[in-house]
Amino acid sequence: MATLVKTPSGTWKALIRKNGWPTVAKTFRTKRDAEDWSRRTEEEMVRGVYIRRSGSEKMTLEAALKRYLSDITPTKKPTTQRGETSKAKKLIEHLGKYSMAALSAEIIASYRDKRLNEPTEPFH
Repeated sequence: MATLVKTPSGTWKALIRKNGWPTVAKTFRTKRDAEDWSRRTEEEMVRGVYIRRSGSEKMTLEAALKRYLSDITPTKKPTTQRGETSKAKKLIEHLGKYSMAALSAEIIASYRDKRLNEPTEPFH
């Protein structure tokens, strides 16, 4: 069972402590939102499908790709670096604003369809 507490700033904090799971807390503007989130999260824990999303909710695809380009790409061959950089730029342009948790199959399929309809540039 979740514990709901009204904070001094007027928001609602939901806290879930369940055996076998890490303690999870999240703050909401309304009590209803806190109750809904608590209910969904506890149901996921009971079914064994709960995934902690806090990191993926905060990180955008743009931030993840930029980190990859700065940390991983430099260790690869120059031609691979150029290819990864150009692909990442397109992804950032179209999907960079989405958080990692918000990316869904529908969003990615929409991006794919949009890219398939764009004219291709000839290779030089």
